Amino acid sequence: MAAAAAPVPSVVGALSCQKDSYLQTLKTEVVSCIEHVPPPTNNVKQKSKKSKDAEQVNGSGNETSTPEKTWLIELADSVLFPEGGGQPTDHGSITPLSATSSPSTSAIPITNLQRHGLRCLHYSPSPLSPGTPVQQTLNYARRWDHMQQHTGQHLLSALLDTLSLETLSWSMGAAGEMNYIELPRKPTPAELASIQTQCNEAIRANHPITVETPGAGTGKGSDSSLPDNYDKEKGVVRYVRIGNLDYNACCGTHLKQTSHISLILLHHTQTVRATNCRLFFSAGDRAIEIAAKSINAIRSIAMSLSSGSAPEEVQNSVQRLGEVAADARKREKKLLAQVARYEGERIKADLQAGKIGWCYRATDGLDFISLVVIEIKDAVKERGVVVLVSGEVKTAGSVMIVGEKQLVENLAAKIRDAVGSVKGGGKGEKWQGKVMEWKKGEIEAVKEAILGAQ
Repeated sequence: MAAAAAPVPSVVGALSCQKDSYLQTLKTEVVSCIEHVPPPTNNVKQKSKKSKDAEQVNGSGNETSTPEKTWLIELADSVLFPEGGGQPTDHGSITPLSATSSPSTSAIPITNLQRHGLRCLHYSPSPLSPGTPVQQTLNYARRWDHMQQHTGQHLLSALLDTLSLETLSWSMGAAGEMNYIELPRKPTPAELASIQTQCNEAIRANHPITVETPGAGTGKGSDSSLPDNYDKEKGVVRYVRIGNLDYNACCGTHLKQTSHISLILLHHTQTVRATNCRLFFSAGDRAIEIAAKSINAIRSIAMSLSSGSAPEEVQNSVQRLGEVAADARKREKKLLAQVARYEGERIKADLQAGKIGWCYRATDGLDFISLVVIEIKDAVKERGVVVLVSGEVKTAGSVMIVGEKQLVENLAAKIRDAVGSVKGGGKGEKWQGKVMEWKKGEIEAVKEAILGAQ
């Protein structure tokens, strides 16, 4: 009896996950399995031996998986969606089946599927022999979230089109994060309020969502937005219809009715590329989760501020706190200037007595050093040299030396010897360095080196 021919795999566009996006398991068969060899990086020489991507796994049972290896498995069909159309890859598993169609080994986790031309390839940590019957199982919670965001984006973009706001691009956020669409201009607050109302009215109206494949496999109905490496003649171009509101080519998985989106929340906008605008949004269960976290965060902030939990009350309390902080910064600046004047007088007295000026301030940094330099700039021109240091052990800091050229150069050399992470330079009457991290004993070593030079 002749061996049964290997099944012809379904092309991307006609996968089971695209025909029925609510399907969660599928029994199918391994068509091919090759070892994945990543392309060489710039700092790794390409191996001269023939790529293993061309070698079929022979099913001898001698293949073993290692953490470093990945296999590209193609199945006759797939309930798992490969990344594309702005939608991330599905997650799930592949479980080999015995002759009685029951699981024979442990499930193989799949967290990456990619489209290669018309092919759907599973990136697997373990190989499977061609002809092996398997069962695919979908992580449906992840798929449901993706469908709510993706279908929500189609609906949102369709309604924005009525305001002549074309969607230039979109990005689905990671789980729990906001998505965004990019628009040619920033919508007005009135436009945003109107669009959000229209979106949720359309959701409640429960419009049907259908997928059409005009001229499937004939090249008819081809769309110019398809990837360049997708064969339009042999492939299937899918159009997603939302009632009478939207009709667009899309390869992704979608809900069957708008009520399953649940809701759409518009968040904030962000200006990009001078005139364009990103409009952030979320949909469905993700929108509810983000809203709940936001409400809890506002309540937590309200408790910290001893404020009412209404958003307006919290906003007013935060504004008052900002004003108090601004006043505190002004007072701090004045006090710092007073301390700098005091330090300046002390250093000028040391210079008058023929000593090297020394100033160390642990926490006030380069701003304080600059204030002191202003105070002493005239005195240090007449005689001597001054070393100013900031920072603490295990933190970054600054060093500045001002004064007579030869003295500055001599002390700079001593500081470079004493401080391993100092980087800086200068010429003439000023040298400035940044300490990446003060090590234990280095500040004391600098001070001893300065005092020893007197």
